[in-house]
Amino acid sequence: MLQPLKPFKLLALAVFFCLLAGLFTGTAPAGAEGIHISVDGRELALDEPPIIQDGHVLAPVRALAEALQATVTWNEGTSEVIITGPRMTLKMVADSRDVYRNKERLSLAVPVQIRNGRVLAPVRFLAESLGAEVSWNAITLTVAITTPSPALAERVYAAPFPARVAFTSGGILYLLEGSHAGAAPVQVTKEDTVATILGWSYDGRWLAFMLREKQEEGAAKPYLWVVRADGSDAFQVDPRPVLVEAAWSPVANILAYTTQGPGGGYAPDMNLKLAAIQDDASARITTLLPDGSETVEDFAWAPDGKSLAVSLPRTENKPLRIDRLTLAGERHNLLTLGEAGTAVDEIYFSYAIGLKWSPNGRYLAYYLHYNAASLSTDGVPLQVLDLDNPGRSLNLGTCLPYRQWLAWSPNGNKLAFIQGSGREATANKRLCIVTLPEGNIDFYDQPGRVDSQPLWLPAPDDGVLFCRGLETTAWEGKQLSGVLVSDHRIWLATGDGQARPLTASTPDNADYYPSISPDGQDLYFLRLDPSQGGSLYRQPLDGGPAVELVRNLGGTAGYYGNYYPAWISIYHLDKKIKATGKLVVSNVEGRHFELETGTGRLVLLPEEGSTGVAKDLEKYAGQVVMVIGTLTNESNIYMRGAIMRVNSVMPVQSPTPANNNEENLVAGIDSFTIAPPDLVIKGKKLARVEIWAVPTGTGITEKDYTLLGQATRQAAAGGEEVWTFPIPRTTILATEIFAIGYDEQGRKAGKISLPGTGVTALNKALGTIGN
Repeated sequence: MLQPLKPFKLLALAVFFCLLAGLFTGTAPAGAEGIHISVDGRELALDEPPIIQDGHVLAPVRALAEALQATVTWNEGTSEVIITGPRMTLKMVADSRDVYRNKERLSLAVPVQIRNGRVLAPVRFLAESLGAEVSWNAITLTVAITTPSPALAERVYAAPFPARVAFTSGGILYLLEGSHAGAAPVQVTKEDTVATILGWSYDGRWLAFMLREKQEEGAAKPYLWVVRADGSDAFQVDPRPVLVEAAWSPVANILAYTTQGPGGGYAPDMNLKLAAIQDDASARITTLLPDGSETVEDFAWAPDGKSLAVSLPRTENKPLRIDRLTLAGERHNLLTLGEAGTAVDEIYFSYAIGLKWSPNGRYLAYYLHYNAASLSTDGVPLQVLDLDNPGRSLNLGTCLPYRQWLAWSPNGNKLAFIQGSGREATANKRLCIVTLPEGNIDFYDQPGRVDSQPLWLPAPDDGVLFCRGLETTAWEGKQLSGVLVSDHRIWLATGDGQARPLTASTPDNADYYPSISPDGQDLYFLRLDPSQGGSLYRQPLDGGPAVELVRNLGGTAGYYGNYYPAWISIYHLDKKIKATGKLVVSNVEGRHFELETGTGRLVLLPEEGSTGVAKDLEKYAGQVVMVIGTLTNESNIYMRGAIMRVNSVMPVQSPTPANNNEENLVAGIDSFTIAPPDLVIKGKKLARVEIWAVPTGTGITEKDYTLLGQATRQAAAGGEEVWTFPIPRTTILATEIFAIGYDEQGRKAGKISLPGTGVTALNKALGTIGN
């Protein structure tokens, strides 16, 4: 039996002695008036006062549990109350001492009670079971409950990885330089504010974010801020709050934004501004649309960064419009829809939202928002405007108006989107891919599953990453506990109409926010355990274990489970990619070179300053080659594929690069052998070597692989490096041991296994049988 609590016994004795002294008249009360209960310093407003019984304070279960972020369910037929927290479930029965904590049966010192229609239970037992601490002040008759402080964000993978990461935890913004071994997260904002990540500048030097006061989070208006990548020189861009999320230019450190009045209510300034971020941590502000022009409902930068598409609303005098506005102030109309007028008794399209350009600049996707907010919340039409056929838009069905649910292919001729009605992001949503200009749609839905967050693989690969889990709306109307969508993984949809999961874990966690390295090798994603916390992971796209990089990231589940605003933004430091295919000459829109790969084509242009690339392109035309370069956002007149600025060309038959920057090609692992007392790895230009084991058992997946440790670099001779790792002293229960090498930028440079597989063969080779 759970023992009575000593502090509450003292209160009972105090009441008893007061009775003896004649301070109370009549019989002893069942409870004591004036008892206060606070959670993290805030007193609970209880519609039924706490009572004291046998030295224990009892209080209404629902008010207390919900204050501790748990949900309460009452079963009238069985008089059962169930309290569900992130990691604990309690089951109690009125007028009974029996209680179940998860599956453990316990007995309370005093029974659960019902008073005036409210279920009362022992405060200390309930609070401590939900992870809180409890203290008692006999002078003020106050029960003080303190919930655990949110776990601090921490880097758990000390080795370098080629990414710069911005993330939130408890509303606080942090930055992490992944390429610096062991570098810890840098806190940017304070505890009394709430930060919303907007994203990195095109060169990764600055991060833009919005900031609100925490005590007024629901009503406070956001202000636009930027900070350097190292966490220094954070400053507010404009003295007025922003109305629409600001957006970076794709080619310069310039932010576009529109502002509003700082007071309460909807008060747009009806402007559009540009803020050029300077090296001295200041902003040079220019105005494209002055105050009082028109309300800008949304905008999107063109791929070349020379203009913006601007959404303007239907008004009494003007119809819905999308205009193109150049940085020089020139303006022309892209789309006019409907007529002028704002009659209150009719439904019409009020404005376009979620604007997103294709990389080739030919297409503009947008959603049409109704003049009725509740109607738009459950879905709006998605359309695509073809600038080669102005005045005609392609309708792609009903969707939720999230820009993040639109993803253009690198060549700009395909659009991946999420289709489906209903405001819940956790049900009736499916991945679709439309091919333009034909307008043919491929559907990738799976019965019982829900899709979100599409992302194209980098060129020349052809495929779409997206999130998929078991659809549900069971969480609606309840305090969140656990992930919203179970078995939520990152999937890959391929051009043959197939889809398969890339990540694997237990059903009680969920994977969100996929991000892919520019070379297409590494997948980054956020894995949620409780609904409002998680870790950043990295996993090789072609197979391999998922490695935890950063822990204790946090945010909210967003509007009806859409998980926006995003908790994380990743800037990939290594922008170079490798591609292999047939090098051909094309005369479409002028003579140039293209690379035909198995999944698409790239337009190849020499990188500025790369010597001899033009000659190498001519030399190897008609051959199968490997090229190294960078995908760009520059204006593309060829319209046959994404532009790649090339700095190296080599025929695949040749082991020697045909051009400069050959250091991009030589890092790798050559051998992995056993030389007691060590495992020996030989390779070139390696910065790190990890040793992994595949454990025994059935149903083993990559998530079960075990990191044994990192090898130690011993010597280098003739360009060859030798790394060693001590052989385990005891029998190892593994069927395979392999090594993964990484270069100085944290890129995977090779994987190789020890000869021999199976527990017996492996331990015999290692000499660990019977140890």
